[in-house]
Parts: sequence; structure tokens; C-alpha cells
Amino acid sequence: MIQEIGYLKKCKISIIAEDTIDFDTPFWGRFGLSMLLELRSETTEMQILYDTNSSAAPILHNMSIFGKSLKDINSIFLSHCHYDHTDGLAGVLGEISHPISVIAHPEIFRPCFENNSDGIRHIGIYGHGRRELEQKGAVFTLSEQPLNLMTGVLTTGEIERITTFEKTEDLFTYINTDVTPDHEHDDMSIILNFPQGLVIVTGCCHAGIVNTIEHAKKITGVDKVYSVIGGLHLIDANEEKIEKSIEALREVEWVFAGHCTGLDSIRKMAAILGERLVVFHTGSIVNIPIEDPGKPIYTISTSLRNRHRFS
Repeated sequence: MIQEIGYLKKCKISIIAEDTIDFDTPFWGRFGLSMLLELRSETTEMQILYDTNSSAAPILHNMSIFGKSLKDINSIFLSHCHYDHTDGLAGVLGEISHPISVIAHPEIFRPCFENNSDGIRHIGIYGHGRRELEQKGAVFTLSEQPLNLMTGVLTTGEIERITTFEKTEDLFTYINTDVTPDHEHDDMSIILNFPQGLVIVTGCCHAGIVNTIEHAKKITGVDKVYSVIGGLHLIDANEEKIEKSIEALREVEWVFAGHCTGLDSIRKMAAILGERLVVFHTGSIVNIPIEDPGKPIYTISTSLRNRHRFS
């Protein structure tokens, strides 16, 4: 357990780029995920770019609409290696144009591929090696252990797999020349600690949301989970995994889900969680703690939407 993690005072989470867009919006959507975490404790403020989508283009476009600059972020966090969370990294680094911390698991650069009936498809970091990204300004901190990022904020590190029903997909990697199943040990999340409980920010949650919740509780010593926000990777899950995931989420006050969660799983979650489940899109904003339970998620103002209508 990590001692003395302290509390955050406030956090704003903006969905910078995601698979979907909402009605009447100037934002660009694209398959993948990228979120901006604006964090404030009593003594410290920090901005973390959480994942970099499958392209830098929607990130650059949408950050401008939000009125934010990538040059103001303090760190980039990569939840895992898959291209829909990492392909935008090189373009983001080019826009920042100064050295910046990039936090990830030590296996982030491993080969990762699908072996389908119609061929092999590489889905990891491809086209940009570590050295090239470092030349663009990335200063990598690669750790399988939890890291304190500021008061009330830490990474999960590598997530302990304790359930039998949260199995990884049929993906592969290789060691030397030996092809082997890819167990996706690099899947990590960020934990925010509030007096109301933990907020767990997930990328795809390949480790499984139940494993992730239990791991977060274990390393923080906090039993209450106030919110989960991110992709939950239930899109192709079997009934057992969906049912047991929903059962665990019943103990969470707010669930904000999108990306790889899957429409069928969202429908089943909504039937159990009701208004405590909120689906996010590109351009969504969540303030934590939730100030208005009747409107837990919002977007930019009408005047801003009008201003960017023809951009």
C-alpha cells in the first residue's frame, strides 16, 4: 500500500478525442481515446494528457476548441500500447516542442499483433520507436510499480490479475523469434483520491474493471470508489464478464463510460445502474467532485459551438 497519498481538491476531465461525437458539435471524433486531466490539490496544480488517440489531428483540433494548449500539460500518460491510444503521440510531441515526461509500463514498446484468418495486423506502437520519440521530446518513465504523480494522484502500475473471468483477448507478441500470447501486462490506469473516494481513470481496462478496482483499493488502502471513467472493454465480453463487471460497478457512485465499453454492455449497465451511468463523447467534460447530480456531464457553451461552427 502506498502511504500518505493525500487528497485532491478538484479535477476536470475533458474527453479530447474519442470514437463518437455528440449532437451539434464542432469537435472531431476518431477511434481511440485521449483525455485531459486538470488536477488541483491544496498546494499543487497539474495537467496530464491521458492517452493520445489513434491520431494527433483530432487532439490538436479539439484542444483549440476547448481553449487549451498542449504546451501547458505537465505529463503524458499512456495506459497501454495499442495504437488507438498511442498513435497520436508523435504529433502531440511535435506540437509541444519541448521535453516532457511520458509515463508508461516497461513493455509499452513490445510487438503486439492480431493473427486473423485474413492476415496479421499490428496494433501496438508502430512506425515510431522509442529513440525517435525521445528525439521529439519524450522523457520516458517506464515503471511497472505505482507512481505518485502529485498529492492525491498515482498510477496503478501493473494491475494484479485475480479474477478468473476477466481474460485477455487473442492477441500475440513475440520474444526473440517465439510467438506467444500477449497478456497485456502494460494495461494501467490512474487513480485520483478524493474525500468521497477513489476515482479510477481507465484507458481500455484490458486488465478488467474488477481487477482494476480491487488493485486500486489494495494499493491505496481506500475501500470506497466514487467514480470510474474511461473505456471498460466489454464490447466483445461474454455474459459472465459483463454481469460480474456490472455487479462490481453497483458499488461505484458514478460510472462514465465510452470508447470500447460497447453498446450492448452499456444497455445492460444502464438497466442496473440507471442515472449513475453516463455515456461520454468527444467534447464531454466531467468535474469531480460532482457538483450537480442532475447534470454530471456537460460540454462547451452554445456561443463556443457557434464560434467554431465553420472552422
